[in-house]
Amino acid sequence: MKAIIDTDPGTDDALAIAMALNSPDLDVLGLTTVGGNASLADTTRNALALAEWLGRSELPVSRGAFRPVRGSFSYAYHYHGPGGLTVRLPRPSGAVMPLRAPDYLAYMAYTHPGELVIIALGPLTNVAQAIRGEPRMRKWVKHLYVMGGAVHVAGNVTPHAEFNIYSDPVAAGEVLGSGIDTTLIGLDVCGEPVLTPADIEGSDAASAGELLAREVVRGWFALRPDGDRYMLCDPLTVAAAVRPELFEHERAAVSVETEDGDRLGKTTARYGEGSVRVARAVRAAEATAVVKEMLAVG
Repeated sequence: MKAIIDTDPGTDDALAIAMALNSPDLDVLGLTTVGGNASLADTTRNALALAEWLGRSELPVSRGAFRPVRGSFSYAYHYHGPGGLTVRLPRPSGAVMPLRAPDYLAYMAYTHPGELVIIALGPLTNVAQAIRGEPRMRKWVKHLYVMGGAVHVAGNVTPHAEFNIYSDPVAAGEVLGSGIDTTLIGLDVCGEPVLTPADIEGSDAASAGELLAREVVRGWFALRPDGDRYMLCDPLTVAAAVRPELFEHERAAVSVETEDGDRLGKTTARYGEGSVRVARAVRAAEATAVVKEMLAVG
């Protein structure tokens, strides 16, 4: 499965990228970066550093949007640590490609019509801009996997909104309403699959990806001495691409509230029609085991 990962690394993005690069089912063609968890400068540097650390220094990295369609990003350094990661990776030696992320996404969709999947782990600004610039992407993209939304549960930024959607609700509304076949992995299924401190005990690691996962999560727990659950939202989105049977989905048309107010960023599903498969439930124990297996942790 040919894939591009649109990402704002971010600790759980780092784990998701490691999973994707480990997976024999995914042929990751490139990374595109967006602001969100951290500034675009930080997320881009992190993406380059992660690719090199994971042995894929040749992987194209394309820089995308530094701000949403409207307003500015509210970063999550308090959650992900200084620079967006809880680990300090070596300074990357590579550089971003000249083609900006929206153009790169459109070009790769054109080059691989009906084959390319996009795994979107951050705000949907790049994807929205790509569709605006090349509307034929709606037909070219095989499938879009989105980490975002809180349809039947409370948000994690406001009572109604999840972080990625809230960061650029205008872009999210455009993408989720674009007609592209989409799987939405939201907070509805992110609450149970977790890593605990026990899962990352020890220091033995068989691969760079496993070492990365252990150190990232260990660093996250160090920021929260009382914490005992690391939620696996972005890793679950990669798992959804390769193991869709772990989830119960329901097809819907999904809209996003874009008017300023306390409901900004709220995702609403109208079931029975539409192009979005909303994840309603997940086999949590199995999904956690799949994430750990793809990271070789535990």
